[in-house]
Amino acid sequence: MKIKIHNDVWKVKLVDANAKKMNPDPNSYNFGLTEYKELLISIMDGRSESVTRSTLIHELVHAFLFSYGHTVEGEEAMCDFFGVHGDEIIDLTDQIIERWGDRCLQSKK
Repeated sequence: MKIKIHNDVWKVKLVDANAKKMNPDPNSYNFGLTEYKELLISIMDGRSESVTRSTLIHELVHAFLFSYGHTVEGEEAMCDFFGVHGDEIIDLTDQIIERWGDRCLQSKK
């Protein structure tokens, strides 16, 4: 599928776990891979839903940083953090905003 991030159109696809790019050498493997030159995000097929979701969030953070022209020291650690905790942060944000209700919206007027 294709997605747009800022001015870039990225392709996101599920890739077979045995694909060469997901297993660059016998001692390592990637659950996900962001290829900046090709604007391509590859996610390893066949993982659990939670691993796939965390991996996709991780790779999307890489893509967002690239598409908006950011370079960040410790980028991999930051992507790992959002991959693991992004859903929880978003869920808590939604809960808080929902609980605040109209009071939240009124403060913007």
